[in-house]
This record gives sequence, C-alpha cells and structure tokens, in this order.
Amino acid sequence: MANTDVKLVHTNGSYVPSVASVRVVNGDTVSFSTDDGSSALAYFSPDALSVLSPKPANPASVGGAGQAKFSFSSSSPGAYSVFFAADSSSAPSSYPAGNSQTLLLEVAASDQPPFDNPMTSGH
Repeated sequence: MANTDVKLVHTNGSYVPSVASVRVVNGDTVSFSTDDGSSALAYFSPDALSVLSPKPANPASVGGAGQAKFSFSSSSPGAYSVFFAADSSSAPSSYPAGNSQTLLLEVAASDQPPFDNPMTSGH
C-alpha cells in the first residue's frame, strides 16, 4: 500500500500543499505535516470524511507536533476535497461537488470562487 506525504508550506498566512491532489485508493494512506511545525486546520468535505480512517475531526488540526495520517477505506469516486487554513475564519461554506477518485487539496476557502456562481464556472 502506498503513502502520500503532503507537506503544507506556510507562506504569508496560508498553507499551500506540496501536491494538488491524492488518488483515493482503498488501503493507501495520506499524511499531512507543516514545513515549519505550526498547526493548520484541515476542513474535509463530507465525502472525504466518509472514506478516511480514523475519521478526522472537522476541522482537523494538522502539523504542530507531527504528522496527521489517515487511511482510505474506499476506491469509489466521490466529491473528495480538503481545504487548509490558518484559522477558523477561513472555513469553507461549500465544497466542490464533482465526483472523482482524487482527494483535491485546496488553499483556504476564502481564496476560492463561489462554486455555485455560473459567472465564475468557466461556461
């Protein structure tokens, strides 16, 4: 089983993940840590929460004293995403709805366009 180690780089108050996405494969693991030992908050989408073991708190604190490590319990497609933020004021109001077999790693929700706004959807 594979492990993907995601390093969150603390830059100007934001946490930027070292990769953009992680394949969701039953039995594989994903671990999160910060580059400077600080603590970040991870806001997991409902679908992501349903396939991670142990089930993380939402938000989950990652970084700080070490790694936060989770296993995937499914390989089925879903609306998997996680937003990383420095504080609770950046909690996402919604998550991307598209199904895929990848966990999308996003920077603070406040940096993202509204997902339900047709003017920003590229259509």
